[in-house]
Amino acid sequence: RVREAVVSTQSTGNMVSFEDVDDELENEVREECSKYGSVKKVVVYQEAQSDAEDAEVVVKLFVQFHKTSECEVAVKRLHGRWFGGRAIDASLYDEQKFLRDDLSG
Repeated sequence: RVREAVVSTQSTGNMVSFEDVDDELENEVREECSKYGSVKKVVVYQEAQSDAEDAEVVVKLFVQFHKTSECEVAVKRLHGRWFGGRAIDASLYDEQKFLRDDLSG
């Protein structure tokens, strides 16, 4: 059974800001997370916090590993680390939600 690890940040800000999202981000996340196991998929999800044109956009990073144990190692190693002046809040994400592309949780 595959489990996914969600890499996001604490309420003080996102791991990356909307302005930081570029063509290289997915590869950078894959490379960093490959230190903890075999990465199956990386998803960069941008979520507007309201329907307003100038709404804040939260960037969430989802990393799917081939093994549950790899996810657990990634969460332990990433949670609490600092990236770009922001603390990472890494946690496991519901597998069924991830597979249904329900990334708003």
